[in-house]
Formats: sequence, structure tokens, C-alpha cells
Amino acid sequence: MRPFLNLFEQRVRGIRLIELVGIAVALAMIFWVCLSKAREGEDIKRMNDLDSQIAEQQDAVAALKIRVANLERPSRLEALAVQYLGMKPVEAAHEADLDSIGEISRTTSAAVAIPATTAVASSSASADDLIQAAPAQTVTEKHP
Repeated sequence: MRPFLNLFEQRVRGIRLIELVGIAVALAMIFWVCLSKAREGEDIKRMNDLDSQIAEQQDAVAALKIRVANLERPSRLEALAVQYLGMKPVEAAHEADLDSIGEISRTTSAAVAIPATTAVASSSASADDLIQAAPAQTVTEKHP
């Protein structure tokens, strides 16, 4: 035990060795804390930048949601369907109830003939042409 206690009593230029070690450890801890604070400042700056980017992206998403809601308005879609596709709302006379579905199915299942397409032979047609005229086919259509 005495050699261990002698370690605390050794002196370097009038200062005990254990005090020098303690001062060195304290200075190292102070230096470490300063470095940690500097890194923390950089991390806080980076987090603030990321927060601002997130806020910008959230604003952009909100604007896009508003735009989608505007584009999906039923009145707008109906106007486009009428304007470009010639569609119109179903009239009450064209609606069917459950009792009449069987009758509608029987009356609309008649065979419909598709006219034959004729191939126009021209001198510029190549032998590699894979498209040929199809013979007339009878197809039965069923309307819902």
C-alpha cells in the first residue's frame, strides 16, 4: 500500500504529480466539451436547414393537393367529358332497375356482323408486311 501512496507524494518542480495529472485531465475534458459544443452548433444549423426544407416541401405538397382537388372537381370533369368526348349524363329513360336486367340482356344479345375489310394491294407493299385483311366474323355483343 505504501508504494501506491508514494505515487501521490511524488513532486515535479514542486507540484505533486497527481495534481499535474488532474489538471491535464481537466484541460482535456474542457477541450472535449468545446469540441462537442462546436459540433452541436453545426448539427443545429443543419437541422434548421432540414426543417426549412421540410416546410417548403410540405407547402409544395399542400399546393399540389389543392391543384388535384381542383382538377378532380366533378363539374370540371363533366364539362370536359361533354366538350371532348361528347358524353352526357344518363337520362332517366335509359336507367334500368334490377327486374328489367334479364329482359335487356335477352333483347340485346343478337348477333352482329362485322363487315370484311379489304386489303388494298399496292406495288409498294412489301413481303415483310405482317398485317393482312381479316375475313368477316360474326360476333355476339352483350350489352349490360
